[in-house]
Amino acid sequence: MFSKLKFVFKYTHQYRWWYTGGIIFLALTVWASITIPEFIQKTIDLIAAGKAGNESEFQRNVLIIVGLAVTLILVRSLSRILIFVPARLIERNLKGEMFKKLASFPKAYYDENSTGSIISRINNDINGVRMITGFGILQIVNIILSLSLTPYKMWQLSPALTLYCVIPMVVIFVTVRVGMAVMVKYTHLRMGTLQSLSGKTISFLSGNAVIKSFNIYNYAEEEVQHDNLKLFDEGMKISWIRSFIMPLLANLGQILKILVLLVGGLYVIDAKFTIGELTAYIAYAALLAQPIMGLGWVLTIFQQGMVGIDSIQTILSRKGADDERQSLVKEEKEKLFESEIKFENLSYTFHNAEKPALENISFTIKPGQIIGVTGQVGAGKTTLINCLNGYLRPEKGMIYFGKKDAAEMKSEDIRSVVRTVSQEVFLFSDTIENNVAFGSEKAATKNEFDEVIFKSAFREELARFGQKEKTLVGEKGIMLSGGQKQRLSLARALYTPCELLILDDVFSAVDTDTERFLIKQIVENNAAKSLVIVSNRISVLEKTDYTIVLEDGRMAAQGRPDELLKTSDFYREIAQLQKEK
Repeated sequence: MFSKLKFVFKYTHQYRWWYTGGIIFLALTVWASITIPEFIQKTIDLIAAGKAGNESEFQRNVLIIVGLAVTLILVRSLSRILIFVPARLIERNLKGEMFKKLASFPKAYYDENSTGSIISRINNDINGVRMITGFGILQIVNIILSLSLTPYKMWQLSPALTLYCVIPMVVIFVTVRVGMAVMVKYTHLRMGTLQSLSGKTISFLSGNAVIKSFNIYNYAEEEVQHDNLKLFDEGMKISWIRSFIMPLLANLGQILKILVLLVGGLYVIDAKFTIGELTAYIAYAALLAQPIMGLGWVLTIFQQGMVGIDSIQTILSRKGADDERQSLVKEEKEKLFESEIKFENLSYTFHNAEKPALENISFTIKPGQIIGVTGQVGAGKTTLINCLNGYLRPEKGMIYFGKKDAAEMKSEDIRSVVRTVSQEVFLFSDTIENNVAFGSEKAATKNEFDEVIFKSAFREELARFGQKEKTLVGEKGIMLSGGQKQRLSLARALYTPCELLILDDVFSAVDTDTERFLIKQIVENNAAKSLVIVSNRISVLEKTDYTIVLEDGRMAAQGRPDELLKTSDFYREIAQLQKEK
């Protein structure tokens, strides 16, 4: 609990002057609220006395009540503005920190946590923190001030009647507290079910094409319906408890008014109370009911919010892939690929795998070289380039950029040298122009947009679009074909110059003529200082200085294309098959 309160204080302290102003205006709000019944009492007693000559005092009291009411409206509004605004700012900051932290996590984290679960944490858990730092703080201060000043005013009027009022308040509070504990239990279960439902919904929507292809609508519907019904049941249990608790809280003011009217009325009959004092006491009883009602909400908000904070702390306290690595200075970055990139007995095993995906891979990439990587499906080609571009992080002593060990370098330093066009193309729901320029904000130099569109063989397609480069590609590039998406992704990589360009099977979705054009523009015209091309197309591999053949994560052969025809069975077989075609 202490760590969670410390977490809340860390963020609220940044906006301490906002909260200080809000608390001051909240104190003025409570002061105005408890002062108004005093003048109501005096005014009603003047009316009850019915004496001539009291008109001026009566009018003065009415004006004071009006003035206090206007003041109450003003200071109450200001108190909410000064407390709710920093709560929204904290929410904004937390979402930014969460996204930055999530972006720093390695692949293993996303293998263990579904997208729906992560989205649910970002939305629901951070909303819980916002409620604590906004409505929660407002109500806590309001409750403390109200339960300090209002009972004092009531005690001044009648200690005995005040004790009568305490009894129903205590009974209702205890009942509500028990009900809240049960409600929070089901709220925790509901949050877990909501995360599961979010994950399945996103998964099924993303894989809609697969569901259609295999005709598994019933399976998808049953899975979603199971979590949906579970969420409904847990939500109904919360609603049942709330339907019992909320009327108790809502009617607490009415119960106190009836009690005050009953006992206070007897006091008036016995001449122990005036009509004005009874009216003021009823007003105080109504004011006392409000913080008690707020207390129930505060308990719920804090219990739910603390669960959210626990979830947020789990993410923020987790170390990112590069947290313990030092950034390189500009001069060191510029010299990373001055001599070579060297692989020395590279081995890599995924966190959830039993055997290595790569084992004892050794070769060197020198500036100006074109390196090919080929092999059967599952041979480890993509794993190899993901080790090279820093997406996967092997152990120390396996990959060197010059004399720098890649295991000790930050991913952003590695990617200042290496640019990758992966086989898993991702386009944002934005214009073609913005998709090409994505990630180039900090680039020192940029190529011309028209130039990279031409080199990626996308010029003719772009001309056919009505809005040209302003055309929206839709979510994940849904408006484009597979080949168009791949070439647009290639244009993005070519937009900012790099020293080492990795092309992971980018020719797989294009026709022969387009392939020849791309080879000429990228390979023969030196689109980058060096190239690593992952492909099983001989027409592409023939342009390399030497090619690596992978088999079950091991290097089965390496050499120039003409050498591999003699030393590699796999290379020879695909060359023969493609020649026959």
